[in-house]
Amino acid sequence: MGGLTTKKYLHTTTKRFDPMALVISILGLCAVVVSIGHEEDLSTFIDLRSIFVVVVGTFASLLFQFDFLTSLRSAKLVIISFFGTPDKKIINVAHQLDQAILSQDRLVDLREGEKIDGEILNDVVYMHKKGLLLGEIDEFVTSRVKDEFLGRKVAVELLRRAAIIAPALGLFGTVIGLIGVLKSLSDPAQIGPSMSLALMTTAYGSAIGSLVFTPMAGRLEHHNVIYAEVYEQVLSKISVLIKKEERNLKAEFKPSEVSL
Repeated sequence: MGGLTTKKYLHTTTKRFDPMALVISILGLCAVVVSIGHEEDLSTFIDLRSIFVVVVGTFASLLFQFDFLTSLRSAKLVIISFFGTPDKKIINVAHQLDQAILSQDRLVDLREGEKIDGEILNDVVYMHKKGLLLGEIDEFVTSRVKDEFLGRKVAVELLRRAAIIAPALGLFGTVIGLIGVLKSLSDPAQIGPSMSLALMTTAYGSAIGSLVFTPMAGRLEHHNVIYAEVYEQVLSKISVLIKKEERNLKAEFKPSEVSL
């Protein structure tokens, strides 16, 4: 077993969170916004009606399609994504399983397993102690992981919908603004506000859709791939460890041959 304890076998999961890339990306997106209006007064780009149409309209449309709790969970996942990838809290579990597989440690040596508390390895140890078979444990844990993964997929779908809705509402505001312009041709004083609504709603819709919702959706989608991958690895390691214990147990109780 000595040759199997090298890093390339033990470290099957790697550090994925790159703070430098996150900072550079945020600074880059902010630089795009600043570069557009660096020669203009910021008040030029503030139009409360346009903000109301795009922002409030987008969230109202999302709440019509998704429930309030789902929207809150999606926002929570977005916030959490800025502090690390989904494997952050389980990567140590994977390493512990690696060490247990390559040593004489048993599954029950890794956790107390006194009750179900939501921590995957503790729950597996608890079920193992209760005499559940490998297939039953795998089915239970997999179903719970699928539930969490479904919530993450819904969050991505919500953000992708928002990336479509925001520009669409911007176009809607543009049409309304142009109608106002045509109605105000006889009153030049009214042309400015109507034109502002027409142009700024498009600007807000495009900016929010392209610079906010689309990057967030892409980030969460990438994290979902990592989530599925790391939990698949952990479940595989648990399976290997349980099978190893069952094999050792069979060998221990195998009747010895008696020579006549």
